[in-house]
Amino acid sequence: MITRMKWSGLLLLAGIGLGGCGTDSETLVALRMATSAAKEAITKRGPPAPAVTRAMLDTYSTPMIMAEIPALKLTTFVVPFAQNGDVETWSTVDDKTVSFRHGIMVATRGFGADIMQATAPSVAQLASGSGSHDRAYYYLDGADQTQRFDYHCAIALTGNEAITVVSEQHLTRHVTETCTGKAGSFVNEYWFEGGNFLRQSKQLLVQPLGSITFRQVIDNG
Repeated sequence: MITRMKWSGLLLLAGIGLGGCGTDSETLVALRMATSAAKEAITKRGPPAPAVTRAMLDTYSTPMIMAEIPALKLTTFVVPFAQNGDVETWSTVDDKTVSFRHGIMVATRGFGADIMQATAPSVAQLASGSGSHDRAYYYLDGADQTQRFDYHCAIALTGNEAITVVSEQHLTRHVTETCTGKAGSFVNEYWFEGGNFLRQSKQLLVQPLGSITFRQVIDNG
């Protein structure tokens, strides 16, 4: 059977190709059309679809991030959707959204156990590779009441690291953010390229599910 991951990835790229020259709304309409095609394709048997390749990505100019949640066995792609001050929201084909402040995740919608909002260090703090700070995540409980989880975090520089993102190698600085609170501990990881640009990161969604890994596969402009 054709896998959901491969079909949604390939058809998402096709959808972006249809809407890449229009507005954000037009892009998302094309992405929704791609989703319908993906759902239909999943029900049909046939040869395995090819994985997303650099050659495929090179045909598109829309900035794109690949997002993976291992606990959900989910791989998807997000594209820019809206901006509010310094917070940029990116959307999947099926309306899941992730909001970033300069690459640092501060909110999600559509994943189930969503981050309603988060207080987080600046990208400059993290890129410095040292220091400590407090973090807070806000989630809704089963009664739709907001619950706050506080952590104290320490930043450390692991060192230079070459990583591969869809067949392209990037020389990065690997930084970790180790956080501890009453709810437990976790480690966020960041791979910075050329200063404060986040090429790759692994950031907590919610502790029972773990992290989302983000990889910037198509850059801005």
